[in-house]
Order: sequence, then structure tokens, then C-alpha cells
Amino acid sequence: MNRKARPHARGSDPGRSDPPPRRRVFTNRNLRMDSIAAVGFDMDHTLAVYNTDNFNHLSFVMAIEALIRDKGYSEEIRSIDWEPEAAIRGLVVDKKLGNLLKIDAYNHVTRARHGRKFLDRDERRNRYPRGGIRLGTTRYRVFDTLFDLPEGSLYASLVHLKETKRGLLDMDFHTLYDDIRGAVDTLHADGSLKARITADLDSFFLKDPNLLPTLSKYRKAGKKLFLLTNSEVSYTAAVMDHLIGGKKGSWEGIFDLVVCFSRKPGFFVARGDGEPVEQGAFPQMPNRKGHCYVGGDSFFLEKMIGCGGDEILYFGDHTYGDILRSKKSVGWRTAMIVPEVEEEVAALRPLRDDWQALAVLEEKLEDLIMERDHLRAVDDRTNDRIAELDKLVGDALGQRARLQRNLRSVFNPHWESLFREGRAASRLGRQLMEFACIYTSRVSNFLNYPTDKFFARPVEVLPHERWALPET
Repeated sequence: MNRKARPHARGSDPGRSDPPPRRRVFTNRNLRMDSIAAVGFDMDHTLAVYNTDNFNHLSFVMAIEALIRDKGYSEEIRSIDWEPEAAIRGLVVDKKLGNLLKIDAYNHVTRARHGRKFLDRDERRNRYPRGGIRLGTTRYRVFDTLFDLPEGSLYASLVHLKETKRGLLDMDFHTLYDDIRGAVDTLHADGSLKARITADLDSFFLKDPNLLPTLSKYRKAGKKLFLLTNSEVSYTAAVMDHLIGGKKGSWEGIFDLVVCFSRKPGFFVARGDGEPVEQGAFPQMPNRKGHCYVGGDSFFLEKMIGCGGDEILYFGDHTYGDILRSKKSVGWRTAMIVPEVEEEVAALRPLRDDWQALAVLEEKLEDLIMERDHLRAVDDRTNDRIAELDKLVGDALGQRARLQRNLRSVFNPHWESLFREGRAASRLGRQLMEFACIYTSRVSNFLNYPTDKFFARPVEVLPHERWALPET
């Protein structure tokens, strides 16, 4: 149904209708943009949208080379296949048993993959008899960022190789993963991965034509803008210069402050002031205005931009390093960039009727089962009705299975939705709701909203309220 154009609001475009669902901003906590004085951005996977297929494959191949070169792994591991769908964000590595795990919001293991095999329910329960796991020990590692995904594919493949070719990889599963993690860390730390990327920026980044207009829109509205990234000066300069374009180094003029090599999440505890970037040392970040720095802390940043606490809205992609720490430690408002939201919303949109039918069917099943169990418990003379209810329950279960298959078919073939596990939220889905004030798939989605927008959270309905509130 066509919506009428909204009244013109400050910073909005007259006649602009609501953005399509995949480009919307979603709200967990009320946020008044007119109370925000400064807007900050992470770079990697936030302002800079990677071509994840190309980047992840390069990381995968270079990690294999590093394992052979630095750890003495057999040349035979070059033969393993790159499986881009082997891992998704939010998975947990069990380094003791060699499994990739998907867990729900309560840390219960819902899926487990060992090499190329998924454990069935009995196998999973035997390995995780308590159902849940205790994160925070060296046994487990969580894939919190998109940078982690090549490790998942590589680990699954090498676990499979270890199990099928005895003696080829004679280390335990814990050491195997730590070797992979160390190889990937080395690629980032020694500059070899970034050198390959900066030599062919077009292959590894997707330019967003709406990025610069979005940033410019907020500057014109009087917001201060800052860039806060863990990336080094040279890499930040090359990537931002490529994405923004124009005269070399002109991109830094968009921001009131640029902080590189910030070492988040440590940035959000007191460490002192940042060091100025040497003026003229980096042509793509010339630091003409003297507002580009390395290191420092959040208190230094707030002093430099002249505001702090909930006057600041910070965009990032990392649940812990960007969102949780900036929110809990210094009280900034938070906007999480989750590219996968765009993919899942676009995939689910054609199945909206199935989603709604499944919700209705779940309630119907609950009523049928309740009535049947009640009759079984109180009156054995109602055999005909119990038989009728058994048939209705069986039919409903069949319908539910068909609807669930339809919905599952549009997600990752191994892990399904990032944000959900059955009727419950996944751990990642729960973190998204708890840590981020708002979230969306890309920064430029904010071009569709006025700069003084009041993002209002939807009404939260508790389970007992479903029966009292009117149908929506």
C-alpha cells in the first residue's frame, strides 16, 4: 500500500517514503537524534563495506600458507576446499572437542558441527550433557566479527582432514585452532594481508554511493563527526581515500576528529592522550588541520570534540569491542552495523505470510495439546474426542514442519538464521537486542531518515499479555 508523503522535517527529504524493510533502522531503545551532538564511526565493516567473499577467501588461503610456512603443516592441507557457508557470526569454537557450535540466548548448544558432520541430537547431548556451556574459558572462542569467519571454514576443514587422514595432523583440537588463530593474527599484525588488500582495493571493498551524502547530511545538521578505528594510519588512509574519493586526503575534512590504532576495547579505559599523526607523512591522511591522532582513550576523545556520555552516538560492528564497551564504560549511545540483517530481511520478506501462519499455528497447537492432555488426565470416557485431538495435533505438526522448512530454506544451509534458533533468539540475536540502541545493515541507511529523527522502540509484549491485548 502506498504511504502518503510525510510532512517535511528538518534534515529530511520532502516526499520521501519509508525505506524498504531491508534498509530500515531498527530500534531497541528510544533514541532522539536531536539530543545527539556527535556521531562516531568504526571503519572496518562499518564505514568500509568489505567484499566479504573476496576478503574471506584471501584470508583462508593466506592462513593455509602461514600454517605451512610458520608451523610446519603438511603441504597436503593446500587441497582443502574453501567453504564460505561453513561459519556464521555468533558461532562458538569448542577447542577441546573440535566442534563449531551454535548456541541460543541462554548458552544452550542447539547445533554442533565436527569437521563436515553435524552431530545428531543424541551425540550433541552426550557431548554437552548439561545443555549449556560456560563461555569465558580458554576452551571456547566466539566468532564476534565478520573477520572471524575464514577461521571457521578452515577449522572445520582441518578437523575433517585430521579425522579422515590419521597422522597427518597429530596435534589436539585445541592446538589446531590456536595455530589457525595465531596464523590469522599474524596476517593482520605483520601487514601482509593488508598489503594484498591495498594493492587491489576495488576487489575487496564495495563502494556505497550514499555514504558521503549521509555523512555530509549530518555535518550540515550541526553534528560533530569522528572516526575511531583499530586500523593503523596507513591502512585507514588508503581505505577511506578509496571509499570517499575526491582529491587525495580530502576525506579527512569530513571528520572533526580521526583516531587510528585505538586498540578498542581498551580505548574505553583511562590511558591518556593520543599522539598526533605527523603532518604530511601520509599523503592520503595529510592531517592538515591537526585533528588526526593515534591511540589515546575515550576521555581524550570527549575532550577533543567537546561532548560526552549520551550526547555521543557510536556506530560499530563488534558486539563487544564497539558496542558493549562504549555503552557500559562511558555511556555512549550505540548503533550496530549488521550487514546480515539486510540479507535475512530480504530473504524473509516473500515468506511473510508463512511466518504469520506459523505464529498462528503455534498458538493453535498449544491449545490443542492442552485440551488433549487435560482430557487424558481427568476423564478416560472421552476417547472419541482424544482421538480427534490426536489427529488435529498430527495435522498441525505436519503443517508446522512444512512452514518451518520453507522458512529455513532461505537461510544458511548449515546454521540457518544468525539471529534465531527455533522460537528463541540466538546468542547473537540476544546481544543485538541488549547492547545496541539501534541497528541497521549499513551506515547509509540513515540517509532515509531526518537528522532529528526520534527512533522509538516498539511496544514490548510479555507472554501473559498476548491473551489480554487486542489483535494487531
